[in-house]
Amino acid sequence: MPKYFMPTTLLSGKNCVKRHPRHLIHGKKCMIVTGKQSAITSGALKDVTDVLKEHDVEYSIYDKITSATGISEIYAIGRMMAHDNVDYVVGIGGGSTLDAAKAAAVYAANDIEPMQIYNEKYEKDPLKVVCVPTTAGTGSDTTQYVMMTLDDIHNKRSFSSEQCFPYATYLDSRYTLTLPLEVTRNTAIDALCHAVESYLNSQASEFSDIVALEAIRLIGQCADALVSGNVTEEDREKLLVAASTGGMAVAHTGLNVVHAMGHQLTCSKEIPHGRANGALLVEFIAWMAKADIMRAVDVMSAFGTDLSSFKRFMDAVIPTTEEITEADIDEWIESSIADTVAQNCPGEFTKEDERLIYYNALVNKNRKYTEW
Repeated sequence: MPKYFMPTTLLSGKNCVKRHPRHLIHGKKCMIVTGKQSAITSGALKDVTDVLKEHDVEYSIYDKITSATGISEIYAIGRMMAHDNVDYVVGIGGGSTLDAAKAAAVYAANDIEPMQIYNEKYEKDPLKVVCVPTTAGTGSDTTQYVMMTLDDIHNKRSFSSEQCFPYATYLDSRYTLTLPLEVTRNTAIDALCHAVESYLNSQASEFSDIVALEAIRLIGQCADALVSGNVTEEDREKLLVAASTGGMAVAHTGLNVVHAMGHQLTCSKEIPHGRANGALLVEFIAWMAKADIMRAVDVMSAFGTDLSSFKRFMDAVIPTTEEITEADIDEWIESSIADTVAQNCPGEFTKEDERLIYYNALVNKNRKYTEW
């Protein structure tokens, strides 16, 4: 039976941190987990610390998180929290930062070894985590999923636990105003992939469909701005809401094969996460149309376009400039993790389907698309 469980409190709008301070206060001592730049340049760190000072909350700042931060460092952060009797965690930044905050909160509350976090069930609930995203793409602020880099193989692996939903999330689009255009585009496409992969999913329900289609619709309204580069504050508000909404959808369905396949492009060609996934999205939708053409049409209708025009949009916003060969595809097929989520495809997904999507998306430059 379909169900919907989303325990994270969402607060949105300009100055929402200062307008709704009580959701930021969960004890007398907290740790802020962030990176070196975005929390400061966006103004998010100052807003958070102003509220903490006003309410006499003692805080420390760990500001060394990057996209490559590994599990051993995150484990050390958690043990540091435990040693210092930290009551709760505030994560400020993009997906890597929010994931690090969520994982560290598990380690702070539980005396476990680093890899035991992948058991996904913990004796004690993690410390409460408050998320303040400064990018609009990851969806980590509304999901139970956590992605971490494994030090020994320099690869990423995710885990999922309902204990890891953030307690609260503050969505203030002002914090995304300083994002470079390339990051804005990449993260928007990542959010779009989340929503599409959720809607075209065997685990989809009436509840997840509503939020998935709304995320697609909001991003579609920003399509012209993403192409031109003239992204207004209103656009950024829509993109931020869409990112969190897409996260809500994925929280209930899981991802589909696009993210698993895109992972190969990131590892092999160092293509940024959102752009890697987006490079495969059009072909995935075309493939899905064979299993359920009406749901594929629903996706395009929500975005406000047809598949052929959608392909032109994606090429304009996230062009794949890297040279991809059939030998690359052969290598990716061999090490693919797409089969781990293939059960989320409404149709049977085979290695040949995977190869065809890679080939048509990245090698076949003369590929034509149906205008539904």
